[in-house]
Amino acid sequence: MSREGYIRDLRALIGPRPVNLIGVAALITDPHGQLLLARRARSDRWGLIAGLSELGESPDATLRREVHEESRLTVTDAHLLELLGPAQLSEAPNGDQFDAYTAAYRVTGWHGAPQPDGHELAELRFWPRADLPRLPLTRS
Repeated sequence: MSREGYIRDLRALIGPRPVNLIGVAALITDPHGQLLLARRARSDRWGLIAGLSELGESPDATLRREVHEESRLTVTDAHLLELLGPAQLSEAPNGDQFDAYTAAYRVTGWHGAPQPDGHELAELRFWPRADLPRLPLTRS
């Protein structure tokens, strides 16, 4: 079952009550130490490649799937940095409540050429650390 189907079925049973969600964020660096950032479709905001785990999927598998789906890169070496917990209960625009936990990974081994999926992401670019775009401080 897909993540969307799982969440839709779960919400049909529990409504907007809070649930725990787990996802991943990928800090992908090139051999020069530049960080790969993604610009979301229909947005001027840059951020990390990230996504939610599907039912029964490990964070490591989620990392590899999301990176490949969104950038066409294949992860060959990644290390878990930290499991980040929610600062507060979040609420989606439709009123659904959730706590999001994020497994942050440093990806140093990958192959392929970054290509945005054209659906979720409009652009991918490696940025020197000194020139990183200003990232939003709130969740989108």
